[in-house]
Amino acid sequence: MFKVIRGTVGKMNIFTKVMIVIVLMLIPIIVIYDSSNKTSTEVVEQELLQVNLNRIRFFVEQMDVEANRLWRAAFVVATDPDAVQLQLRPSPETAYTLLASKRLLLQKLDMQSTSFEWDNDFTVYSPLSGVVVSTNLKQKYDADYFNNSSEQRWDYRVIDMDRGSEKAFVRHLITPFELLSKQGDPNLYVEVTFSSENLVKMLESFMQGSVGQTFLYHPGFESIMPQESNPELIHAMAEQFDKIKAKNPTEGSVKLTFHNEPYLVNYVTSTSLGWYMVDFQPMKQVLEPIVHSKRMFYAASLLLLVMGVASAALLYRNVQQPVNDLIRAVKSLRRGVYGHRIKRGSNNEFHYLIEQFNLMSEDIQTLIDKVYAEQLHAKESSLKHLQAQINPHFLYNNFAYIQSMAQLERTNAIVSFTQHLSQYYRYTTRTEQQLTSLAEEMELIRNYLEIHRMQSERLQVHEQIDDDLMSILMPRLLFQPLVENAIIHGMEGKKGKFEIVITGNRTEDGWELIVEDNGVGMQQEDLEALRHSLQQQSSADRSLGLRNVHQRLRHYFGQSSGLLIEHSSIGGLRVGLRIKDGGDSNV
Repeated sequence: MFKVIRGTVGKMNIFTKVMIVIVLMLIPIIVIYDSSNKTSTEVVEQELLQVNLNRIRFFVEQMDVEANRLWRAAFVVATDPDAVQLQLRPSPETAYTLLASKRLLLQKLDMQSTSFEWDNDFTVYSPLSGVVVSTNLKQKYDADYFNNSSEQRWDYRVIDMDRGSEKAFVRHLITPFELLSKQGDPNLYVEVTFSSENLVKMLESFMQGSVGQTFLYHPGFESIMPQESNPELIHAMAEQFDKIKAKNPTEGSVKLTFHNEPYLVNYVTSTSLGWYMVDFQPMKQVLEPIVHSKRMFYAASLLLLVMGVASAALLYRNVQQPVNDLIRAVKSLRRGVYGHRIKRGSNNEFHYLIEQFNLMSEDIQTLIDKVYAEQLHAKESSLKHLQAQINPHFLYNNFAYIQSMAQLERTNAIVSFTQHLSQYYRYTTRTEQQLTSLAEEMELIRNYLEIHRMQSERLQVHEQIDDDLMSILMPRLLFQPLVENAIIHGMEGKKGKFEIVITGNRTEDGWELIVEDNGVGMQQEDLEALRHSLQQQSSADRSLGLRNVHQRLRHYFGQSSGLLIEHSSIGGLRVGLRIKDGGDSNV
């Protein structure tokens, strides 16, 4: 692929070595990523199968619970005195009593029907008296209708309802209850019906946020599906379902290829209705984030290779060629050719060397300015590193809180929490400006404390800062670590109410910002050790953030400023920023 270019000394030059290193680095990365991607895909498939199967089980359990409640209500209706009264043969003496029983029974049936989440109807029919009482006024009930009764299971049929003819589940309770064993004439029929639209609504609620298709299946009947489903795809899948459930007729999870597309299929049997709840999700859409990540990785790898080649070419042009020119010039000097001059190329790091070789008396102030600029850059990089070290690390706890609120469906709390969280991270991740006002720093602290207060109601905050201090300039994230330290080390192990008091005021020779808490505090020897660690170049993890704040204070406001740490009068620690006016402040 690449021609091995050799320099003037007969060895491989930097360009060739860099290209070999880039290729050798990319090969194991791509191999490891491909293996990891395959493993991740398999794990995701197994987890999806199990998660979806559990979701379907829960859905079917809810459906069976509601259906069984309706069926148990039929027993309550059958034993009602007014329902028993319907079994009397009509006569002039009992006409009024029968009419009153019908009216009272209809009221009870209406109350019974409205006590369920599903739209349903109850009907009571007495073959002895020929009297019918029903909450469904459209269906015609007579002896011929009840000849096709279904007592052992829910029957799926078309009945007349207020909205017209609809498909519904029907089940009959026949009294006396021992009728089936003795083959006698029935005294009473109690019919319970509910429309299939109830199941459609449940399926639509189940499918919200899902990329798959869900339907209810029973051999010999048309599948029940949500309105926004793909009927053609569901009918085609239903035709294949008998083969899918062949290995496990009750419930199961399989991965199959259907219409040249991979699918994850989960199904569970309803013990009450006898129907199958089937959910199939297209793997192409489910695994799209992983596939997209894979494409992005390979695109990034290709881009890295191109950038590596471009960098190597730039390195060859700006490094290898000037080095070769310098070598040839040195050889010429050794041969005594003192008139040899190097042609000036692009203005890069070698420009100074070439210029010194040609002129020898060039002013070295350029080098001094360059070294000074590099020192400033290194100092600024160190400050940014210190700033990055004291950023809060509580993102995982915030995600756990959001997940808990989502499970409890407390959307208002989620909205408020994420607003505070977004404002907090918008401030902390903005690094283009190193200085800020105290007002902006306090707004960050209020967001930070509100995030903790929403997670722990025992946190109370009091703020007393002079208004004239709000406009002062200070390094970003200088005051916030003190509040974070009080939360992390003071609140942990503290029972009951936890208070934080934030004060700010002018002093005789400057100003100070104080954070006090009533937390667990520290022993005197530990406090002395903490004060001593502020002056060290390295320390324990507990004092790392405070040491960084102390060093930044001294760097920006002079050596006379620093961090104040002492016992608080309210029980915990009193930690603050003490800034002296004057001095060698860099602000």
